[in-house]
Amino acid sequence: MIQKIQKNLSRNMLLYASLAMILGVLAGHYLNLKGLSKLIIPVVFIMIFPMMVNLSFSSLKKIKGSTKPLVEAMILNFIIAPSLMWLLASIFISDAKIRLALMLLSIAPASSMGLGYIGLAEGHMLTGATIVAVAFLLSIFVYPVVGHYLALGTNIPVPLTLILKNLLIILILPAVSGILLREYIEKTHGKEKFLEIKPYFSTVTLTFLYVLLFIIFASKANLILKNYYDIILLLPLAILFYGITTLLILFTNRKILQLEYGHHQAVVFTTVSKNVALTIAVLVSVFGKEGQYMAVYPAIMSIFQTIFLVSYLKLSDKVKWIFDYERSKAKDGLSKPEEM
Repeated sequence: MIQKIQKNLSRNMLLYASLAMILGVLAGHYLNLKGLSKLIIPVVFIMIFPMMVNLSFSSLKKIKGSTKPLVEAMILNFIIAPSLMWLLASIFISDAKIRLALMLLSIAPASSMGLGYIGLAEGHMLTGATIVAVAFLLSIFVYPVVGHYLALGTNIPVPLTLILKNLLIILILPAVSGILLREYIEKTHGKEKFLEIKPYFSTVTLTFLYVLLFIIFASKANLILKNYYDIILLLPLAILFYGITTLLILFTNRKILQLEYGHHQAVVFTTVSKNVALTIAVLVSVFGKEGQYMAVYPAIMSIFQTIFLVSYLKLSDKVKWIFDYERSKAKDGLSKPEEM
């Protein structure tokens, strides 16, 4: 029964995600559910925790295999993404303050939902967790330097408390508790029992993904309806930014780095997704009331980001087929000389 529910939630992902977003906007508009935003962090934890149960103490030894995707992710996050955003913002946006807000978004580390997406796509959770941790820690140094030059000399403080809070809630606590739970289940009930209850974990993550989408769109309902013109304005920029970044990663990982599917998905979901809350905190702390106006645009981008990543998540099977096909071709190419 639980496997049927899990398959249904996964197979109809776009339908359920769309319903959650539409119902969220309607409920948020008519019922004024802004206060729901306080639930985002605990719901994110509940969404990510079941995926972390897939990790174990023995799997931590494989962290060396994350070096190549880790370096790629850092180059993407702190060099390529801001360069692409600068180019697109220069073309589509005339307001210098909006351009600055979008540039700060482009250097933000992964969104809080990134690890949950990796788990649902059956990507490499350990690689994803490593990328998230390093990106958050590097942002402590990158934000002041890059932000200083972007803002033409304005001092960009590091929201250290928020960075550490994010690391604790979306990475450290879920990882530690998830690994300990798996070790406990396997030691007391055996590995077979763990495999038996594994579908429950995916079902919990999918369910809370839809709950999270509802909360996000309910808390942003008035922003969406009030700023519909700005949403239209940012649409082509968002499509190009998320689309080009994803296609670039897909090409690089298939043709140049030749990464496996799991590592590829870990890179995609930790670099294409951006931590909007962190960006908004920086803008408000630096620019005050003006920062609140500037923060509207990263918030709008997060709407497109969510829709894009859920759509890409739906394509995971096709992406996996592409990577499996590439690997089989490479193996055939290596085996031909031996056959001759």
